[in-house]
Amino acid sequence: MSKRPQSESSELVAAATAIEEELRKFETLAEEVRSGPMRSQKHLERMGKLLNQVADCDERMVANMRSLLGVLNKWRDRQQTLATEVNSRAQELQTRTKVYQELMQRFGGLGQEAGALSTQMQEVAGMTQQGQPMKAEEIISSLQLVNERMTQVADNAGKLASDAEAHDFLDVSRDAESLRQQLLAARNRANLLQQKLHPANA
Repeated sequence: MSKRPQSESSELVAAATAIEEELRKFETLAEEVRSGPMRSQKHLERMGKLLNQVADCDERMVANMRSLLGVLNKWRDRQQTLATEVNSRAQELQTRTKVYQELMQRFGGLGQEAGALSTQMQEVAGMTQQGQPMKAEEIISSLQLVNERMTQVADNAGKLASDAEAHDFLDVSRDAESLRQQLLAARNRANLLQQKLHPANA
């Protein structure tokens, strides 16, 4: 919503100034009415004129008060509209914060799984390099399990990236996609290691 027009401020100042001026006139006239003598026809005629002037001044002051109230009502309506918009944004913030937390919780879980798979992959790879008494088919089987799990986690990371992008959390989407690429690269290394072990298994 745009800022409050300058004209509204001018209207408020003009109405308040007019009320103040009429109030001063009213006080002056009221004092004359209150203390004016009424001992002759001339006094009575003057008192009648003063009372008419008081009535006119009172009408003008009421009109100016209506103008002031009109401006204040505009400001009140504007404040209520802005308050509604702010409350709507606050609810939107609450909703998006919840969505973000859920996405990050999923990302954290995938990160833990990826870390565990990386450790498992290193352990299996170490067995092949250190010549431990472990059959090739057992290593291949272990690699196959790691491979399958990496594929699942990579797929979940891809789903997370899509969900985050759909909710316009591009940083989470970017990080999830990066994790997916890392998992796919690790899976490719596991596949190469399996291929190297197959001849020995034969």
